[in-house]
Amino acid sequence: MSGNKLSKRLRVCADMVSRGCRIADIGTDHAYLPIFLAKNNLISRAIASDINIGPLKIAKKNIYNNGLEGIIEARTSAGLKNIDEDEVDEIVIAGMGGNLISEILNECKFKNRFDKKFILQPMTCEYDLRLYLCSNGYFIEDEKAVCCKNKVYTVMMVKYVGRNYTFSEPYYYIGRILKNYSVDAKLYIEKQIRDLKNKKSGSIHLMDYDSEKKYDFIIYTLENIIRGKCCNDSETNI
Repeated sequence: MSGNKLSKRLRVCADMVSRGCRIADIGTDHAYLPIFLAKNNLISRAIASDINIGPLKIAKKNIYNNGLEGIIEARTSAGLKNIDEDEVDEIVIAGMGGNLISEILNECKFKNRFDKKFILQPMTCEYDLRLYLCSNGYFIEDEKAVCCKNKVYTVMMVKYVGRNYTFSEPYYYIGRILKNYSVDAKLYIEKQIRDLKNKKSGSIHLMDYDSEKKYDFIIYTLENIIRGKCCNDSETNI
Protein backbone atom coordinates (compact mmCIF):
# COMPACT_ATOMS: atom_id res chain seq x y z
CA MET A 1 0.00 0.00 0.00
CA SER A 2 1.27 3.45 -0.88
CA GLY A 3 1.56 5.90 1.99
CA ASN A 4 -0.40 8.39 -0.05
CA LYS A 5 -3.41 6.19 -0.85
CA LEU A 6 -6.44 5.48 1.30
CA SER A 7 -10.08 4.64 0.58
CA LYS A 8 -12.47 7.60 0.58
CA ARG A 9 -14.13 6.21 3.71
CA LEU A 10 -10.89 6.01 5.67
CA ARG A 11 -9.66 9.30 4.21
CA VAL A 12 -12.57 11.11 5.87
CA CYS A 13 -11.59 9.44 9.14
CA ALA A 14 -8.00 10.57 8.61
CA ASP A 15 -9.10 14.15 7.95
CA MET A 16 -10.79 14.25 11.37
CA VAL A 17 -7.62 13.23 13.25
CA SER A 18 -5.86 16.14 14.98
CA ARG A 19 -2.37 16.76 13.65
CA GLY A 20 0.49 15.50 15.80
CA CYS A 21 -1.68 13.47 18.18
CA ARG A 22 -1.38 9.87 19.36
CA ILE A 23 -4.09 7.58 18.03
CA ALA A 24 -5.49 4.12 18.54
CA ASP A 25 -7.04 2.51 15.48
CA ILE A 26 -9.47 -0.09 16.80
CA GLY A 27 -10.19 -2.98 14.45
CA THR A 28 -7.29 -1.81 12.34
CA ASP A 29 -7.41 -4.81 9.97
CA HIS A 30 -4.29 -4.19 7.81
CA ALA A 31 -3.28 -0.90 9.52
CA TYR A 32 -3.91 1.17 6.41
CA LEU A 33 -5.15 4.21 8.36
CA PRO A 34 -2.26 4.59 10.85
CA ILE A 35 0.26 3.87 8.09
CA PHE A 36 -1.22 6.65 5.95
CA LEU A 37 -1.19 9.09 8.88
CA ALA A 38 2.36 8.20 9.91
CA LYS A 39 3.84 8.30 6.39
CA ASN A 40 2.35 11.76 5.90
CA ASN A 41 3.71 12.99 9.28
CA LEU A 42 0.20 13.63 10.60
CA ILE A 43 0.52 11.77 13.93
CA SER A 44 3.25 11.25 16.53
CA ARG A 45 2.38 7.68 17.60
CA ALA A 46 -0.24 5.00 16.87
CA ILE A 47 -1.53 1.75 18.24
CA ALA A 48 -3.00 -0.44 15.51
CA SER A 49 -5.19 -2.95 17.34
CA ASP A 50 -7.34 -5.86 16.29
CA ILE A 51 -8.92 -8.82 18.06
CA ASN A 52 -8.11 -11.15 15.15
CA ILE A 53 -4.59 -12.57 14.87
CA GLY A 54 -4.64 -13.02 11.07
CA PRO A 55 -5.29 -9.39 10.10
CA LEU A 56 -2.90 -8.22 12.84
CA LYS A 57 -0.07 -10.30 11.33
CA ILE A 58 -0.69 -8.57 8.01
CA ALA A 59 -0.78 -5.21 9.82
CA LYS A 60 2.61 -5.92 11.40
CA LYS A 61 4.04 -6.84 7.99
CA ASN A 62 2.66 -3.64 6.43
CA ILE A 63 4.07 -1.55 9.28
CA TYR A 64 7.48 -3.20 8.85
CA ASN A 65 7.46 -2.82 5.06
CA ASN A 66 6.80 0.91 5.46
CA GLY A 67 9.56 1.33 8.06
CA LEU A 68 7.17 2.54 10.73
CA GLU A 69 7.89 0.17 13.65
CA GLY A 70 9.11 3.12 15.72
CA ILE A 71 5.81 4.99 15.32
CA ILE A 72 3.10 2.32 15.01
CA GLU A 73 2.65 -0.58 17.43
CA ALA A 74 0.44 -3.50 16.38
CA ARG A 75 -1.40 -4.87 19.40
CA THR A 76 -4.01 -7.55 20.06
CA SER A 77 -7.00 -6.03 21.82
CA ALA A 78 -10.72 -6.62 22.12
CA GLY A 79 -11.95 -3.09 21.58
CA LEU A 80 -10.10 -0.76 23.94
CA LYS A 81 -9.53 -3.31 26.71
CA ASN A 82 -5.75 -3.52 26.21
CA ILE A 83 -5.18 0.20 25.65
CA ASP A 84 -4.45 2.60 28.50
CA GLU A 85 -5.83 6.12 28.61
CA ASP A 86 -2.41 7.75 28.89
CA GLU A 87 -1.23 6.11 25.64
CA VAL A 88 -3.58 7.86 23.22
CA ASP A 89 -5.26 11.19 22.57
CA GLU A 90 -7.75 10.11 19.90
CA ILE A 91 -9.45 6.84 19.07
CA VAL A 92 -10.65 5.75 15.64
CA ILE A 93 -13.25 2.97 15.50
CA ALA A 94 -14.13 2.33 11.87
CA GLY A 95 -15.53 -0.41 9.69
CA MET A 96 -17.85 -2.18 12.13
CA GLY A 97 -21.49 -2.05 13.11
CA GLY A 98 -22.88 0.78 15.21
CA ASN A 99 -24.01 -1.58 17.97
CA LEU A 100 -20.51 -3.04 18.29
CA ILE A 101 -19.03 0.47 18.41
CA SER A 102 -21.48 1.29 21.23
CA GLU A 103 -20.35 -1.83 23.12
CA ILE A 104 -16.69 -0.91 22.70
CA LEU A 105 -17.34 2.60 24.04
CA ASN A 106 -19.42 1.25 26.90
CA GLU A 107 -16.62 -1.08 28.00
CA CYS A 108 -13.86 1.53 27.60
CA LYS A 109 -12.01 2.26 30.85
CA PHE A 110 -11.68 5.94 29.97
CA LYS A 111 -15.00 6.49 28.19
CA ASN A 112 -15.81 9.50 30.41
CA ARG A 113 -12.63 11.48 29.81
CA PHE A 114 -13.35 14.97 28.51
CA ASP A 115 -9.97 15.24 26.77
CA LYS A 116 -10.37 12.22 24.47
CA LYS A 117 -11.77 12.38 20.95
CA PHE A 118 -13.48 9.50 19.19
CA ILE A 119 -13.77 9.21 15.42
CA LEU A 120 -16.50 6.69 14.64
CA GLN A 121 -17.39 5.19 11.27
CA PRO A 122 -20.27 2.70 11.56
CA MET A 123 -21.05 0.41 8.65
CA THR A 124 -24.59 -0.27 9.92
CA CYS A 125 -26.95 0.72 12.76
CA GLU A 126 -26.07 4.42 12.75
CA TYR A 127 -29.43 5.19 14.39
CA ASP A 128 -28.57 2.96 17.36
CA LEU A 129 -25.11 4.47 17.70
CA ARG A 130 -26.42 8.04 17.69
CA LEU A 131 -29.04 7.11 20.27
CA TYR A 132 -26.37 5.53 22.47
CA LEU A 133 -24.10 8.57 22.21
CA CYS A 134 -26.86 11.04 23.06
CA SER A 135 -27.98 8.90 26.03
CA ASN A 136 -24.50 8.42 27.50
CA GLY A 137 -22.98 11.88 27.72
CA TYR A 138 -21.44 12.18 24.25
CA PHE A 139 -21.89 14.94 21.70
CA ILE A 140 -21.35 14.60 17.95
CA GLU A 141 -19.20 17.64 17.20
CA ASP A 142 -18.94 16.95 13.50
CA GLU A 143 -20.29 14.44 11.00
CA LYS A 144 -19.72 13.87 7.33
CA ALA A 145 -21.20 11.52 4.73
CA VAL A 146 -18.93 9.77 2.24
CA CYS A 147 -19.62 7.56 -0.76
CA CYS A 148 -17.20 4.69 -1.25
CA LYS A 149 -17.53 1.69 -3.57
CA ASN A 150 -21.16 2.47 -4.39
CA LYS A 151 -22.18 2.67 -0.74
CA VAL A 152 -22.68 5.71 1.47
CA TYR A 153 -21.36 5.95 5.02
CA THR A 154 -21.12 8.45 7.83
CA VAL A 155 -18.09 9.48 9.89
CA MET A 156 -18.64 11.11 13.30
CA MET A 157 -16.29 13.18 15.46
CA VAL A 158 -17.42 12.61 19.04
CA LYS A 159 -16.41 13.86 22.49
CA TYR A 160 -17.64 13.07 25.98
CA VAL A 161 -19.28 16.16 27.48
CA GLY A 162 -21.00 14.65 30.53
CA ARG A 163 -24.47 15.68 29.43
CA ASN A 164 -27.22 13.69 27.75
CA TYR A 165 -29.15 15.05 24.78
CA THR A 166 -32.64 14.37 23.51
CA PHE A 167 -33.55 15.19 19.92
CA SER A 168 -36.58 14.62 17.78
CA GLU A 169 -36.66 11.28 15.97
CA PRO A 170 -35.31 12.45 12.57
CA TYR A 171 -32.02 13.48 14.21
CA TYR A 172 -31.10 9.90 15.04
CA TYR A 173 -31.39 8.99 11.35
CA ILE A 174 -29.10 11.72 9.98
CA GLY A 175 -27.27 13.17 12.99
CA ARG A 176 -25.21 16.22 12.05
CA ILE A 177 -24.93 15.39 8.37
CA LEU A 178 -26.41 18.81 7.57
CA LYS A 179 -23.30 20.45 9.02
CA ASN A 180 -21.46 19.29 5.90
CA TYR A 181 -24.26 19.19 3.36
CA SER A 182 -23.00 17.80 0.05
CA VAL A 183 -23.88 15.41 -2.76
CA ASP A 184 -22.77 12.55 -0.52
CA ALA A 185 -24.93 13.86 2.33
CA LYS A 186 -27.91 14.00 -0.01
CA LEU A 187 -27.29 10.39 -1.02
CA TYR A 188 -27.03 9.40 2.64
CA ILE A 189 -30.36 11.03 3.47
CA GLU A 190 -31.97 9.40 0.43
CA LYS A 191 -30.73 6.02 1.67
CA GLN A 192 -32.31 6.70 5.06
CA ILE A 193 -35.59 7.61 3.37
CA ARG A 194 -35.57 4.32 1.44
CA ASP A 195 -34.95 2.35 4.62
CA LEU A 196 -37.72 4.23 6.42
CA LYS A 197 -40.17 3.54 3.61
CA ASN A 198 -39.39 -0.17 3.97
CA LYS A 199 -40.05 0.07 7.71
CA LYS A 200 -43.29 1.91 7.02
CA SER A 201 -44.39 -0.87 4.65
CA GLY A 202 -43.68 -3.41 7.38
CA SER A 203 -45.75 -1.40 9.84
CA ILE A 204 -48.68 -1.26 7.41
CA HIS A 205 -48.47 -5.03 6.93
CA LEU A 206 -48.61 -5.52 10.72
CA MET A 207 -51.37 -2.90 11.06
CA ASP A 208 -49.08 -0.95 13.43
CA TYR A 209 -50.57 2.44 12.63
CA ASP A 210 -48.66 4.34 15.34
CA SER A 211 -45.35 3.28 13.79
CA GLU A 212 -46.69 4.06 10.32
CA LYS A 213 -47.53 7.59 11.46
CA LYS A 214 -44.08 7.99 13.06
CA TYR A 215 -42.27 6.88 9.90
CA ASP A 216 -44.46 9.17 7.80
CA PHE A 217 -43.34 12.15 9.88
CA ILE A 218 -39.65 11.26 9.64
CA ILE A 219 -39.86 10.62 5.89
CA TYR A 220 -41.66 13.92 5.38
CA THR A 221 -38.99 15.77 7.39
CA LEU A 222 -36.09 14.19 5.51
CA GLU A 223 -37.72 14.74 2.13
CA ASN A 224 -38.09 18.43 2.99
CA ILE A 225 -34.37 18.54 3.72
CA ILE A 226 -33.67 17.04 0.30
CA ARG A 227 -35.85 19.74 -1.26
CA GLY A 228 -33.65 22.37 0.35
CA LYS A 229 -36.16 23.61 2.93
CA CYS A 230 -34.04 22.84 5.98
CA CYS A 231 -30.41 22.74 4.80
CA ASN A 232 -29.00 25.17 7.38
CA ASP A 233 -27.43 23.02 10.14
CA SER A 234 -30.56 23.43 12.28
CA GLU A 235 -30.32 19.79 13.29
CA THR A 236 -31.20 20.44 16.93
CA ASN A 237 -34.63 21.57 15.76
CA ILE A 238 -35.52 18.60 13.55
